[in-house]
Amino acid sequence: DPETRLNSYPHQLSGGQRQRVMIAMTLANEPDLLIADEPTTALDVTVQAQILKLLKELQAARGMAMLFITHDLGIVRKFADRVCVMTGGEIVEQGPVAEIFDNPQHSYTRHLLAAEPKGTPPVQNDSRPVVVQADDLKVWFPIKRGFLRKTVDHVKAVDGIDIKVRKGQTLGIVGESGSGKTTLGLAILRMISSTGRISFNGSDIQENSWKEMRPLRRDMQIVFQDPFGALSPRMSVSDIVGEGLLVHFPDLTAAERDRKVARALEEVGLDASTRFRYPHEFSGGQRQRISIARAMVLEPKFVMLDEPTSALDMSVQAQVVDLLRDLQRKHDLAYLFISHDLKVVRALANEVVVMRNGKVVESGVSEEIFDRPRTAYTKALMAAAFNLETAPEGVVSE
Repeated sequence: DPETRLNSYPHQLSGGQRQRVMIAMTLANEPDLLIADEPTTALDVTVQAQILKLLKELQAARGMAMLFITHDLGIVRKFADRVCVMTGGEIVEQGPVAEIFDNPQHSYTRHLLAAEPKGTPPVQNDSRPVVVQADDLKVWFPIKRGFLRKTVDHVKAVDGIDIKVRKGQTLGIVGESGSGKTTLGLAILRMISSTGRISFNGSDIQENSWKEMRPLRRDMQIVFQDPFGALSPRMSVSDIVGEGLLVHFPDLTAAERDRKVARALEEVGLDASTRFRYPHEFSGGQRQRISIARAMVLEPKFVMLDEPTSALDMSVQAQVVDLLRDLQRKHDLAYLFISHDLKVVRALANEVVVMRNGKVVESGVSEEIFDRPRTAYTKALMAAAFNLETAPEGVVSE
């Protein structure tokens, strides 16, 4: 809806919508050379397919050269003519795409091609207690126009959704950018206003004041999408991971708090001796592990994972998926896993909810959703994710 969006500010757009604005800004200048640095990382699979198709068409029409930087090997195989493989600041292998993918020579190239989220989630058990439940949840943002800024309509970001997450279970939330996935998660955590019923461990928390919510924050944690923006550059890793302990366990001594921080870092696969360093001294994958440690140090019951692997390369994605699965088994955690990467969702989620325009279009056991999708929209998502085909016309959002 460009007429409406032209007057919007960046904070009013989803991550995928913001990325599309950036692409539009670049293409408006009709460049001879386009350097596209991970241009589809924040986009869902169907919009990703649209963007790639658009870039190909523009390249053919304008004779535009393109340097495409990405960690998504599926995109490289479909999109590029030649490929260079880099590690440690050096190109270790290059050549035509078909040659590199079919007959890789360097060990690092073979490692990248073999790296993919694998495994299966813990077995679903419907007898386990429900940790989080939402009934008829709605988040409507008013659209105001005119001199008096009267409300003329609403953006129905979440429109009457029912979900349930059990102990030890992962519920995957998938859908296009702007479908309401993150808004749903934030509403469940009571970080934004909503209507409907939200219960946590059997207690209704929808009407809780911020003071009443504060003790519950320890048990309801979140891991954000961007490992670079989620950590304060002015704080050491020890302070970042230990900050929640200061709030929720004020009686701990400095030494006890330090031991908990060290143990949390070791649990996510990081050397505890690095805790006095700052975020800029770590890679993206290491930063995401720090974010996970920050959530896990409080020993939560429920964790919302908002696109936790989207900014990571394939090999690190696989490591983070294995880590999350191990932590879930060890601590019996309930996960709400929000992602547009369906391969990652398949490796982690017991059940899947497919969202579009704030509504649920399909939900059920993960295996059924992935192997036997019922709706045209879900089929389009699966085609774009696993077959790398452009989604059928009229199925994806305009």
